[in-house]
Amino acid sequence: MTEAPVNKPNTQEPTPSGPRGELLTYEDIYRAVGIMSPGSGYGIHKVVDMLNNDRIRDLSKDAKRASVLMALDAAGISADELLTDATRRQNALTAYEGGQVKQLEDFEARKGKENVRIEEEMEKVRAHYAQRVQANLDQVSKEKETLRAWQMAMHHETQRITEVIELCGKQPAPEQSSNAMAAAAGAGSSAKSEAAPAGASGPAPLRSAPLNGTKV
Repeated sequence: MTEAPVNKPNTQEPTPSGPRGELLTYEDIYRAVGIMSPGSGYGIHKVVDMLNNDRIRDLSKDAKRASVLMALDAAGISADELLTDATRRQNALTAYEGGQVKQLEDFEARKGKENVRIEEEMEKVRAHYAQRVQANLDQVSKEKETLRAWQMAMHHETQRITEVIELCGKQPAPEQSSNAMAAAAGAGSSAKSEAAPAGASGPAPLRSAPLNGTKV
């Protein structure tokens, strides 16, 4: 029996691109959208480093704000300029994240469709082999039925042969028949004895001829 054809993957179809193994770093994302570090060197990251300084980290929120505004004023950087840079960077990160999420969703959808096709092919193969298994079971059942029918016929034939053997084989005489024959033989002997006359003797014995002419 031939094997069920299994659909091979289409080698002409390009492999769907999934999420990158390595995502872009923050600096790469910023450069990709044209965000450069400010020439003064006093950008958002400078302020972040300032806020993480041991002398400012534990201050109140108002104290931190006052320290940052004082540093910006000393560097000649306006708060609005810093907020614009921070907003652009935040928007770049959000856009990149959204693109990666959309790319992952598309990748997942394509793989889901591919899995559906694979499962359909698996079902076809499973159905084919299930049919082969059932065919084997049917063949075994047919052979069993054939043997069972032959055994029934053989049993009938054996009975016929046994009957002939019983009829034609040498069998010992039944005990009842032997007793009947013995009784019949005994009755015949009694009848002969009764038929002979009482006191009658048998025929007279012959005399021997006299030797040398002597008269008896």
